[in-house]
Amino acid sequence: LLEGNEAPTFIAAVSPEENSYVFIKQYGNSHSLAFVRVGNDVFKLTPDSDQQYTTDNPIYVSEKEIYFLTNYDSDLSYLAKFDLEKKTFSKVLQMEQEEFYYHFYSKKNQVLYLIGTYGVEARLYAYPLPSAEVKQLAIPVAIIDKGMALDNGHIYFMGRSATRPNNVFRSTDGGNTWEQLTQFRVPGVDEEDMVEPEVIKYPSFDGLELEALFFRAKEENSNGYVILWPHGGPQASERKSFRAMFQFLLNRGYSIFAPNFRGSSNYGLKFLKMVEGDWGHGPRLDNITGLEWLINNGYAEKDKILLMGGSYGGYMALLLHGRHADYFKAVVDIFGPSNLFSFIESVPEFWKPFMAQWVGDPEKDKEKLTEDSPITHLEGMTKPMLVIQGANDPRVVKAESDQIVEALRSKGRDVEYIVLEDEGHGFTKKENEIRVYRKILEFFDRHIQD
Repeated sequence: LLEGNEAPTFIAAVSPEENSYVFIKQYGNSHSLAFVRVGNDVFKLTPDSDQQYTTDNPIYVSEKEIYFLTNYDSDLSYLAKFDLEKKTFSKVLQMEQEEFYYHFYSKKNQVLYLIGTYGVEARLYAYPLPSAEVKQLAIPVAIIDKGMALDNGHIYFMGRSATRPNNVFRSTDGGNTWEQLTQFRVPGVDEEDMVEPEVIKYPSFDGLELEALFFRAKEENSNGYVILWPHGGPQASERKSFRAMFQFLLNRGYSIFAPNFRGSSNYGLKFLKMVEGDWGHGPRLDNITGLEWLINNGYAEKDKILLMGGSYGGYMALLLHGRHADYFKAVVDIFGPSNLFSFIESVPEFWKPFMAQWVGDPEKDKEKLTEDSPITHLEGMTKPMLVIQGANDPRVVKAESDQIVEALRSKGRDVEYIVLEDEGHGFTKKENEIRVYRKILEFFDRHIQD
């Protein structure tokens, strides 16, 4: 039916009577187009435009009506509609300071439930199609990952908070009250013993306002050290969602600073695109400016800061180490790219169409890619380092970690290297996750004593 020869392509929705279907072409994190196919005819859901934007989450509410989320001609995503009979696009619902990222439909109630966010928390809205009167619903969690409605009108979502892992919730009255159906929790740890983050806003080096989460270790546990955590993605964000690693380290006395630097998601399309072609300048200085803000406002002491990140965050940890080592006592890199040239060449084939926009062109952008590659700044990497890598990682291949470790060891630097032979990009096996967390704790504990 479909061949993804231009970009990764997938079927996203099928009409109730299977007379048409919607497919999406994913050109990048900030550029995706949706099309509906009826027989041999194909129609784009949005009008033509020279600008990049995203189209996502199409839902058929009938054979002729498709609702979806898009930021076509807008900075923030909104609810839109495509009429298959008239072949027309229309904007349905947009809210100030709200970016819709998921929605689902109750056929029985004729209600679209929209999940929105602008920053670090999610909100849930009910949008009855007959009345078109939107209503915000109270939810018992900070983040909703997915929702659905059954034929009987009951609605469900999976959600979490900083101190509560993902659980499933149900409402039988349209979202006015919620029942928690699962009881997943951290064994042996009460929720009140974990840490909720403080939301911080600070101006970056160029005046851009940024948002960050600061997890402060409880006073009775605190050792006074702060870990800078640049998130992965980079077009993702740190939110009020449960991270076992965070709560583990907080329990052992470490506070954590997690900034949503430029390029992070959930702050609009313009903000999201700021990292494209600029992996190592603006986001790097956003992190450093954040550390200076912490120091100046009494959240951290300059000689008590550690650095850790994974994926893009691992790349940023390497780059910050190479260019700003004086801020850090020790550094942990978890499967981070070390050389942007080899990274561009090594990614899976289906990433290749948007790598030039996302990271840069090896020929046209040679000077910038050289400057922004951590391996260029080996001389600055003077602090103890722990590098963790999955042997089967298809996104950031093992060679990315091998080359930085070999280069630093050839200079006599203190580098510990763990290769997980049965892992890819992340931890799928609980024993590996536990092993890595214990090693990170032991590594930090040892080096804060130096």
